Amino acid sequence: MEYRAQPSHQPVDRMHTDTGLGQASHPTDDKPGWLHFSTGTLAPRDRFPAFCEEIIRRQVALDAVKRKDLPFDAMIEACNAGPVDITRVATTAANYVRTPSLVRDGSDDLFAVVCLEGSMRSTQGTGHHRIGPGDGVLCDSAELGGLHMETTTRYWAVRTPRANLAGLLPSRRRLGGTLLDRNSVALRLLAGYLDTFYGSAAAPSDRTVMGGHMLDLIGLAVGAGDVMRAVDDRRGLRAARRAALLRAIETHSNDPDLSAASLAARLGITPRYVHVLLEDTGLTLSQHVVNRRLENALWLLRDRSRSHLRIADIAGEVGFADLSYFNRSFRRRFGDTPSGVRARSLERIQA
Repeated sequence: MEYRAQPSHQPVDRMHTDTGLGQASHPTDDKPGWLHFSTGTLAPRDRFPAFCEEIIRRQVALDAVKRKDLPFDAMIEACNAGPVDITRVATTAANYVRTPSLVRDGSDDLFAVVCLEGSMRSTQGTGHHRIGPGDGVLCDSAELGGLHMETTTRYWAVRTPRANLAGLLPSRRRLGGTLLDRNSVALRLLAGYLDTFYGSAAAPSDRTVMGGHMLDLIGLAVGAGDVMRAVDDRRGLRAARRAALLRAIETHSNDPDLSAASLAARLGITPRYVHVLLEDTGLTLSQHVVNRRLENALWLLRDRSRSHLRIADIAGEVGFADLSYFNRSFRRRFGDTPSGVRARSLERIQA
């Protein structure tokens, strides 16, 4: 049993905010630059038509079909990053496909889809593929077929005009249904880069740079190795690897055994390459780690709810094994002792 939504033939507005159905995408305070849409506030009968209208505005005209016997719910978060439009989508079981009449609209946008949760089938290209968590596929607006959500599914969709990827992808005409190499470092970095982008408050200029890096990673994940090797050192892969490395340092800085070897193992690179990636930052690995630990310690010392902790406890919590080294490093970085910073912070709170 299925319910079909009639596809819209109006031009797609890449960042339009009004759905025309009484529900609007709106900016979120905690994610500057992102627009949010959810069917949760709509009556059940309106949810699927509203979502279809919204996803058409964000992506491309689609023929959408859902199972009539199952309730429908969905959410979209959308943001522009220069050369790419990014959507984070959650939807219950439904099909979204390009039919012959829709393909004639002339859109040739490409979408890199990365599955986060659930299961979908790709029906573009010569081979149909099941896409699960951690998998990715390239969708082509100029080709028939699309994506069939078999369960409640969450995924990223990175959309860009074909011309933006023309120099990075293999020369074959048909790209729809091309799997992104699950075993490639590029796909893992793309997924991590999207997560970082989603959680950041990047300025528009920074988002544009990050969007360019995402294009490079998509090219690598498709397997355009020969074309992309020269790009690696200039921008995309190297920059994304550095971003992933800095994110790993931030996440694991409280580990007293954190090292180039342990970080390399997490990222699938060599320990030497860890140091090479950090050269452009002007700081060594040790300096990055110590700085992150000191910043975490400063935050804890200013946290009133942690005022019962000893200085030694805080030093250990952020990753310092040597209290005297922590005290020296802290004073050199912030111009005061840990106990002095705590005392002044408590005085301001009490005042």
